[in-house]
Amino acid sequence: MDKGTQSLLNILLSVLAPVMVLDHCSVSGPEFWQLGTTAAMCVALALPLGFGVWTFVQSRKVEPLTLFGLLGTILTGVVTIYANTGGGEAIRPDTPWWYAAKEAAIPLLLCGAVMVTARRQDSLLRVLLYSDSLFDIPTIEKQVAENKQQTAYDALLWRSSLFLGLSLVVSALGNFILSLCFLLPVLDHPAAQQALEYNYAVGRMTWWGYLVIGVPLLVTLVAVIRHLISRLEMLTGLDRDRLMLR
Repeated sequence: MDKGTQSLLNILLSVLAPVMVLDHCSVSGPEFWQLGTTAAMCVALALPLGFGVWTFVQSRKVEPLTLFGLLGTILTGVVTIYANTGGGEAIRPDTPWWYAAKEAAIPLLLCGAVMVTARRQDSLLRVLLYSDSLFDIPTIEKQVAENKQQTAYDALLWRSSLFLGLSLVVSALGNFILSLCFLLPVLDHPAAQQALEYNYAVGRMTWWGYLVIGVPLLVTLVAVIRHLISRLEMLTGLDRDRLMLR
C-alpha cells in the first residue's frame, strides 16, 4: 500500500468513521446500527486501534505517530471505563478533567520525546519532518562538512526541534481547553442522558480537534520545514531542488 492510500485510510478509520459511529450509533434502539453507548464507544475505539495493529503487521515497524495514536486510543478507553463505573447512570463528575489531562498528555509526551532525541541521529525531527524521504540528507551533510558549517547545521536542527516541541506544547494546551469545553456541559444533563452525551461530545471533539488544533499545527510544521529549507540553502549553497528528493 502506498503512503497516500495509507494516509487516507488513517483519516477515515481514525477520524471520520469513529465520529460517525459515536454520532449515529450511540442511541439504543431496534435498528442494527443503534448499538447503545457502550458498544458504540467500543466500535469507535476499535477502528483506529485495529488500523494501527494492521499497519504494524504490514510494515513490521513501529511509527512514532502511530504508537502515540494507539496510546491515545487506549487511554480514551480507560477514561471511558472510569467515567461509567461510578455507580448510577451519571458519569463520574471528574471525567472531563481526566479526559482533558489525557488529551494534553499525548502531545506533551511527544514533545518530550522530540527534545530528548534532538541531539541524536535518529531524532524525532528526522523521523517527522527532516526525513530522508523528503530531504537528500547525505548530499546535505556532505556539503555542510565541505563548507565547515557543522556547528551551524547542528544549531539549525536543535532550533527546529525546539520549534516542533513548542508547537506540541501549544497543541497540548489547545486539547486541554477544547476537551473541557465539550465535556463539562455533559454534567449539566440529567443523569440518564450523560453517557449518551459523553459519546456525542467525544465524537465532536475528534472532529473539531482536527480543525481547531490539527490545521494550525500542520501550518506550523510546514513553517518549520520552510525554515529548514531556507537555512540549509544558506549553509550548503544548494538550491531547493537539490536539497529535496524528487
